[in-house]
Amino acid sequence: MVEITIDSRELAKLDKVLVGIKNGVPKVLVPAINRSLDRGRTTVRREIRKAYLIKQKDIPIKVIGANRNRLGGTIVIKDTMLELGKFSIRPRGVQKRKNKQPLRAQVRVNGGGILPHAFMTSFGGPFQRVGPERLPIRKLLAIGAAIMASQPAVGPAASKAMGDSMDKQIDHQIKRLLATAGR
Repeated sequence: MVEITIDSRELAKLDKVLVGIKNGVPKVLVPAINRSLDRGRTTVRREIRKAYLIKQKDIPIKVIGANRNRLGGTIVIKDTMLELGKFSIRPRGVQKRKNKQPLRAQVRVNGGGILPHAFMTSFGGPFQRVGPERLPIRKLLAIGAAIMASQPAVGPAASKAMGDSMDKQIDHQIKRLLATAGR
């Protein structure tokens, strides 16, 4: 879990700088927090992709941003298992029975293997038959995004990126607010 806090001394300094501006502290902190959360989401996705073969858009991360009533935000990572089809599967499409090759799946960068009795369909995949009959079939699942995000390299990298972004954004938002207040 990554947490960035602003202590009371920093808030007092911020309040002194923005003394003549109505609601100055929330006007500075809300955009700074939201930008930092976006930066954290990007960093988490980048760090996950260093170890796993998945597209950034397929990693289910949601950001709950800050507003004037709530000066805080959250990055929520969905904890359900992801479909194996979101990772590297070869061959990709539906195969003809005559030239059928076994499916190979690769979830981690330095891993992977053959999926016996697995097949792709026109509506997604890969699937495997549950019994000797044609039906039922089950969709193959891989790993959850929360497990991928719990890797040792992800948390510290996200924390550092969010902290650096927060510092820069607070300075930027103070300058922006003072420039617009002087008009």
